Amino acid sequence: MVLKKQTVWLLTMLSLIIVLSVYYMTSPGKPASTALDTSSQVDEAQNKKDVITTTATDDKMAEYRIKHADAQSKLEKEYQGVIDSDKSSTQAVSKAYDKLESLKTVASNEKLLEDVIKSKGYSDAVVMADGESVQVVVATKSLSNKQANTIMKLANEYLGADKLVKVDYELTKK
Repeated sequence: MVLKKQTVWLLTMLSLIIVLSVYYMTSPGKPASTALDTSSQVDEAQNKKDVITTTATDDKMAEYRIKHADAQSKLEKEYQGVIDSDKSSTQAVSKAYDKLESLKTVASNEKLLEDVIKSKGYSDAVVMADGESVQVVVATKSLSNKQANTIMKLANEYLGADKLVKVDYELTKK
């Protein structure tokens, strides 16, 4: 029972963090100044255009994260349901526990890979691994074949060489 309460608490906090992150990213910036100078108005318009583009990219990346977090949460609940069920055999409980631990390990490796990719100069990255494949989405202005290949090699290193790796990018001004 304690484990169930902890799981519910964890999922509630995760949901709250996601909602607040999305709100923060979509909330308007500071109010526009009432400058009379036309050059400052042009600069301000350009800044707004950059903010809109960056926000759109951030929103898309947040959308990827939310979808992936939802899928992981669904699997966690499924495995936890088997573990908590009185009707589950010890074999089924053991298998569900192993899968739950594996899911946590993969999530940790995904986060680590995201950090490594960001350290390579990308403004943002989302790594989504499932049983047989890995999808990596990076926020960048463009992505060459060489850069995609480097990301694929990193994914194989952190998540296992037996997975099909797909690399996409979201267009950003940076």
